[in-house]
Amino acid sequence: MSGGALKLRDVRKLADSRAAFEFQVPVAELPGMPADVSAGGGQVQVRVHFGREQGFAMADVTLSAQLQVICQRCMAPMALSVQTHSPVLVVESEQEAEDAPPGWEAFLAPEGRMSLEALAAEELLLALPIAPLHEPGSACAAAAPIASDARQSAPAVEEKAAATRPFADLRALLQQGAKAPK
Repeated sequence: MSGGALKLRDVRKLADSRAAFEFQVPVAELPGMPADVSAGGGQVQVRVHFGREQGFAMADVTLSAQLQVICQRCMAPMALSVQTHSPVLVVESEQEAEDAPPGWEAFLAPEGRMSLEALAAEELLLALPIAPLHEPGSACAAAAPIASDARQSAPAVEEKAAATRPFADLRALLQQGAKAPK
C-alpha cells in the first residue's frame, strides 16, 4: 500500500471516522530516512488507528521493522529489530503543538493534511538507537575490551587535564599588559 500511504489525507476526517490503516512499506521508500538506514533494505509493518484525545486528532502508531544498520562499535553490518508503539497528537500548526497537553508527542500536519508514510518515517526515526551496537557477547565483543580500556584510561587523561591549567597565568599577563608603558 505504499502508493496509497503517500497520498495526503485529511486529518479531521481520519480522526472523526476513527480510521484504521495497516500496510507494509520498504524502508527506502520512507521520506527522510538516512541513507545508512535505507541502504540496508528491510520492510516496515505499520498499523495506524486514528481518533480524538482531549479535542486533538490522535494517531495510535505501531511499527515493526527488521533493518540492516552499521554497528558503531565494530563498523560491521548488523540486523536490528525495531518494535514501537506511540500515541501521537496530530496538529496543524506549531502553535497547536505548543498548546498540546504535556507529555504528548506531536506530529505536524500542515493545513490538516498528512501522509501516512511520513508519520511512519518519523516514528521509525524516533525508535532507532542513536548508536546501534551488537549485543554483548556477539560478533563484535572482541572490540569491547578496547572500548573499556579507553574508558578506564579516561580518568587519567582527566587528571592530567585538570593539572594543566592553560589560563592560570592569564591574570598576571593581563596585569602586565595594563602596566606596560604606552
